[in-house]
Amino acid sequence: MRVGDLVRRPGITLESREGFASLDDALFRGYFWHRELRRGLTVHASDVFEEAGFTALSSQHEGLSCIFFLDGDVDVEIGEQGFHFRGDGRLREGLLLPSVRPESFKRCSPGRQRIRHLVVSATPEWLDRDGLASVDDRSAINAALRAHLDARSWQTGRRLAYLVERILQLGGSPSGLDQLLVESAAVEIVAEALTSATGRDAALPGKPLNLSSRDSTRLRRAHDFIHANLNMWPSVEAIAREAGMSPSSLQRLFRTAYGISVVEQIRRAKLEFARDALAAGEYTIKEAAFMSGYSSAANFATAFKRHFGGPPSDVARVRPNLRTHNT
Repeated sequence: MRVGDLVRRPGITLESREGFASLDDALFRGYFWHRELRRGLTVHASDVFEEAGFTALSSQHEGLSCIFFLDGDVDVEIGEQGFHFRGDGRLREGLLLPSVRPESFKRCSPGRQRIRHLVVSATPEWLDRDGLASVDDRSAINAALRAHLDARSWQTGRRLAYLVERILQLGGSPSGLDQLLVESAAVEIVAEALTSATGRDAALPGKPLNLSSRDSTRLRRAHDFIHANLNMWPSVEAIAREAGMSPSSLQRLFRTAYGISVVEQIRRAKLEFARDALAAGEYTIKEAAFMSGYSSAANFATAFKRHFGGPPSDVARVRPNLRTHNT
């Protein structure tokens, strides 16, 4: 993208462009895209190298933003609130930022750096129409959404990091299936952000309503530990230590919450991760079988079909190396 390309964009003002001699100079090189997946649900991402520092002005719309900064060093002012984003290549946390009214937006970058980031945004209309349509009690969520520019960070586990990378990798693809995967990832990210902001455990499947707050917290810790260690087979003892309880108590808790043992929950989590990786073209069936702890692809296929109702070949595919146009 050239300096003039940004200057000519509606709603954006280039306040400072020190280091650029003309409008034809390259502002940054790489991949930059903005896409509305569904009316009111938008993703904005970049993987670029900035040629020099600049300051740009625009506006922040009302709604909810989930911000992930993986590489680079940028200062942002939204209204009277200041934010400093810095990434070193690893995704450690996300930032949930609600806005109840439009605000001014100012972005300052020192330049000569790689920027890699993702923003998933949802308008109040999308949240009301689609995102929260099935939520009966919205009191805690509404309170979080009404906290204007009250930014809340939350630690990202392996699953959330995978969703962010999926969007960054597939967002520029013209494939309809890729865009369906991107949309599902964006919806899950919004759900994770709201779950974290409200302290709820909506992401835990099968959690009964009568679990105590203490047991819910323990279950969340165990659940997060399992998903953060899907590249190995964590022992029941290690999971129990992370959750702050004995192995036997953990087994009883999983039986109550999921109706299955801890080991079976690990196996299910690995199968679900393998399914996502196959659908994104990141693993072959043989690789997915190995990652899931199966000694043969045939055994993996049997377990996969039993869990998902179809063989892994139904979702496995080779993902084309497609990205948005080079700017």
